Amino acid sequence: MTQIAQKTADIRYRVELKNKPWIVVYKVRSSDDTQDYDVTVCDGKVNNCTCKARKPCYHMAGVQAREDERKAKDAERSAYLNYELSLGI
Repeated sequence: MTQIAQKTADIRYRVELKNKPWIVVYKVRSSDDTQDYDVTVCDGKVNNCTCKARKPCYHMAGVQAREDERKAKDAERSAYLNYELSLGI
């Protein structure tokens, strides 16, 4: 049985466009640590990656996981704030 090592996306930073907040660009470092790639997210879904690999690449999968995590935290935070408002705190 062969084992395949899973690559994980090395996300450097996230940029949300000021005039188009539904568009987000992640800067991701290559696995050999020589290049940076841009992964574009539109309305919470990964749209494109600038790497040469077949799409969807592991950069896209890593960024989508990070965006889903971020959405879940935002939903949890807003639910908590709504709960506090309903209690009058």
